Amino acid sequence: ATMGNNCQCQDRAPVDTIVKGDPSRLEPRCEDTDSTGTPSAELALPTLETGTCDGTHGDVPKPGSPRWAQSENIQAEELPILVQPVPLTVTIVGTRGLRKKEWVPDSGKSCYCVLKTLKDQLLHTTPCIDGAFDPLWNEEVEFDCAPGETLQFIIWDRTVENDGHIKTDKLGRAVLESKVCASLGFNGKLCVQDAARGVEAYLQIKVKSAGQEYPRGPPQEFTINLQKSTGKPMGADIDVSCGKMGYIRAVMRDGVFAEYNKTATPEKQLRIGDYIKTVNGIQDNSLSMLDCLKKQGKFEVTIQRPLVFTIAISKKDAKTQLGVILVEKPTGNSLLIKEVSRGPVMDWNTIHPEQEVKAGDRIVAVNGKGGRVNELVDASKEAAQLQLAISRPSTTRE
Repeated sequence: ATMGNNCQCQDRAPVDTIVKGDPSRLEPRCEDTDSTGTPSAELALPTLETGTCDGTHGDVPKPGSPRWAQSENIQAEELPILVQPVPLTVTIVGTRGLRKKEWVPDSGKSCYCVLKTLKDQLLHTTPCIDGAFDPLWNEEVEFDCAPGETLQFIIWDRTVENDGHIKTDKLGRAVLESKVCASLGFNGKLCVQDAARGVEAYLQIKVKSAGQEYPRGPPQEFTINLQKSTGKPMGADIDVSCGKMGYIRAVMRDGVFAEYNKTATPEKQLRIGDYIKTVNGIQDNSLSMLDCLKKQGKFEVTIQRPLVFTIAISKKDAKTQLGVILVEKPTGNSLLIKEVSRGPVMDWNTIHPEQEVKAGDRIVAVNGKGGRVNELVDASKEAAQLQLAISRPSTTRE
């Protein structure tokens, strides 16, 4: 048949095509027609070279012959592959350790995270968090993702300059392949790539498939059983100054705690900075818990992991007080806050209610350095711009 000039499909292959950007939708197949609009069977059939081959007809390859396989491959390549997208739900929790040590809060800067595919398809942008050292978004988004697609989380700083011009700076990115989490989900930390030199940071995210729950992350609260033989030390330095919970300041090489750690899985080993919530049913009385650990031989102990975040404050000068009242005669390697009063820390709380510093929190590092109580106090008086690492018991039970 002769193709007419009115044919709308003369330049199109007689196969289904996938709409770009949406693999679940197909464009309708357009049949080849002649000039009268009648479908042409000749155009719908693939044309094969004629030649000598087995069979009744010289131009039809015999099944199993090399030319048969070749024709099969040609037809298979022309067929479209229909890929069903996978519905995912992602929560972008927040980052930690992303800022440089010399970073100071700036009212003109805010941090946000952009979620894209590796093919640069935009999926979500979080709100901006102003002046946060460790931005915390807790932003949840739902979208359809092609199987095997790689997700990238790009973290940006946004600055509004004096002339109103907006400047953006890339702080780093984290990558996750959707095939890793499409069936089982994901709940954990991703290392941030392309960050500034000397910066070791991570991004915490959660991923689940449609109809599923987020998988459990590392346990933030768990119970262990310990046994102490006669004369065996506990092998831990425990701070009970808060009155309610014990705070593990050190784990010795020899003792009950060290023996337990040798056989415990990493996610349930006892660490410096952990909190002791209960001992043999005793709770909200750290002195009684410590006394029990000294006198009894068998223990059921509930441990809470610490929640640690960093705040950045600006003082008028190095001598200006932080605006926190500490417990009397603090010891060990942290500063226990008894009360937050007027000053730089309260100013931080006003701007960042999601990371409010409270009574019972502990300052465990100043400008990235830990140390004994006197070293922490001295460090807080050495500069007007300070980064304070704050620790408190985690409130999430996994």
